[in-house]
Amino acid sequence: MPALTLVLPPLCQLNTPYPSTAYLARFLRARGLEPAQRDLGLELALTVYSRAGLSAIFDHLEGEDDLPGPAWRALSLRRAYEGAIDPVVAFLQGHDRGFAPRILDPDFLPRGPRSAAVDLRDFGPAAVDDAARHVATRWLSDIADLVTSCVDDGFALARYHHHLAVGPTAFAPIAARLEKTTLVDAWLDALADSITTPLVGLSVPFPGNLYGALRIGKRLRDRGQTVLMGGGYVNTELREVNEPALWEHVDALTYDDGEGPLLAWLEHAEGGPDRRHRTRTREGMFNAGFPDIGTTHAAWYGELPLRRYLNLVDSTNPAHRLWSDGRWNKITLAHGCYWKRCSFCDVNLDYIARFVPAKVASLVDDTLELCRVTGQRGVHVVDEAAPPKAMRDFAIELLARGETLSWWGNIRFERTFTPDLCRLLAAAGCIAVTGGLEVASDRLLAKMEKGVTIEQVAQAAQAFSNAGVLVHAYLMYGFPTETEQETIDSLEVVRQLFAAGALKSAFWHRFVLTRHSAIYPDPGAFGVTLEPTGPSFAANDVPHLDPMGANHDRFDEPLVAALEAYKGGRGFDRAVHTWFSESTPRTTVPPDRIAKALRQDAQPFAGRLVWLGGDPLLDDDGLVLHGNAGPTTLRGPQPALDWVGDLLSAARPGEVALTWETAASTAPRGVERLLPMLRRAGLVAV
Repeated sequence: MPALTLVLPPLCQLNTPYPSTAYLARFLRARGLEPAQRDLGLELALTVYSRAGLSAIFDHLEGEDDLPGPAWRALSLRRAYEGAIDPVVAFLQGHDRGFAPRILDPDFLPRGPRSAAVDLRDFGPAAVDDAARHVATRWLSDIADLVTSCVDDGFALARYHHHLAVGPTAFAPIAARLEKTTLVDAWLDALADSITTPLVGLSVPFPGNLYGALRIGKRLRDRGQTVLMGGGYVNTELREVNEPALWEHVDALTYDDGEGPLLAWLEHAEGGPDRRHRTRTREGMFNAGFPDIGTTHAAWYGELPLRRYLNLVDSTNPAHRLWSDGRWNKITLAHGCYWKRCSFCDVNLDYIARFVPAKVASLVDDTLELCRVTGQRGVHVVDEAAPPKAMRDFAIELLARGETLSWWGNIRFERTFTPDLCRLLAAAGCIAVTGGLEVASDRLLAKMEKGVTIEQVAQAAQAFSNAGVLVHAYLMYGFPTETEQETIDSLEVVRQLFAAGALKSAFWHRFVLTRHSAIYPDPGAFGVTLEPTGPSFAANDVPHLDPMGANHDRFDEPLVAALEAYKGGRGFDRAVHTWFSESTPRTTVPPDRIAKALRQDAQPFAGRLVWLGGDPLLDDDGLVLHGNAGPTTLRGPQPALDWVGDLLSAARPGEVALTWETAASTAPRGVERLLPMLRRAGLVAV
């Protein structure tokens, strides 16, 4: 029986396990320990979204007199809800694909406001499965709204009392809410009671996991179990916490990577030396010396019930669907960020500052093992910014082994991502990349030390798009000293990127100043002053005044509206200032800035050569090169064709690395004119 249970509290995502506990499980498993894993977010959601769960919810509603209109409608259709919920959930879990036409029948599901407003025109007549999952997802959202409005105001489809933990917050409102017990709370309490190991680790990656973690922790501690809590939220928000009441809910907080602190705690609990480190308890911080144990670069899901996760389609945007649809195996090419200079980022924390690349061959071993065990070949590379060289080596290793995966991850849009490198990554299964453009302003990109230019972003994004890789950009507004004109100009750059096909998706984020960023210790250098907040429980987000910047509140809705149009292929002919009020200035960005940036001459071959096609065949017409997109026939002097054949054999992914410089030293006459066709056929230099 395991001595430790690693727990994901509710609620963050329902399509695949968040990887924090799974990384810890792989680490401990390599040391002979087999921790249990529980995703109480999934378990709670499946309790709510069940016949028994809905029956209990409707029983609760029948005891209420003051209900909103949609709740009265749902109550009147109680039997329809209870009859539909289990088959709909089974369909979303992938167990009953034949149920899709039934879900699309307008007379089947008792539609609430969200599912009644679904527009299926983007799906087309052949996309029955996707359309049905979209309707079913919106129907679950209707049920979540019903629970929020009538049972528990903190419940949502993918978060649980998120509002209590966002921004600078005091502990008192959280404590007051923990004293209450709703129907949803009672279900969570019952799930917590099923955890019986003496030691429990709670992972809190997001604000929407904190309330559930504290509720679980208090219940377990009252039964005499030891509770540790760590994760992204703890790392950023609770590093200097000074709240006595917290220790009624947990025994310790662990910071940064949890492997070392957890192992040290286990050793000490079993009578070994006290080497606890990066660990806070009621008594204070423990920072004993501890040997370097390396980093974990792949998940291990153990007994997590992967077949019970839900494949949700909450958006028709293909990039947004990556986060909510599909069961992705999680890996990391490198711990930390190789750039780690962006001034808005948490550059002072370990998860950014400590850069440790994985050994690619070992990582591929672990990845393929994970895919075999889970039966899923989808992989999410969860790096802060995947290093281009590591991505290249990962791709070549997959191709050399003849393995087929489908993978995606986060990058920096930089010049290293050439058209050749992007073609290599796509050939090895890269289907999408996400990356930060942030504010598309030359001045602000330099001020935030992003390390890229608008032109470089455009060229990298276009290289990926031309290779068939979906490109999603993170956009920012409200950066310190950002003017109204710069926001308008940034939107114009985004418009041009979408119009050129370089971007397929994007999302606007409002700038937030954090305590662990490079701005916090020197706000004056960025033209802002920090506002006093007084004592607080969670204290990473820092209110600030930006006297030189624009009134960013007025941009919230117009920026989103414009972006939605661009993602749908609309609005490119509309002047960007017209998305705002009449007093907004016109853009100063030349209308062809991105088009000029994308007019690049083909780069000469340089670096390692990799042949992505099949075996070259010689026939009467010349040397025929077969790629997945079709054949290319090379004609020329026989010595040149022989040299090309030898070159392509030597440039296969599994062969010893061959550089263009080495190959060119033996090239016969007549080869130069064949090089453009060779590149089009699938020879890349990376």
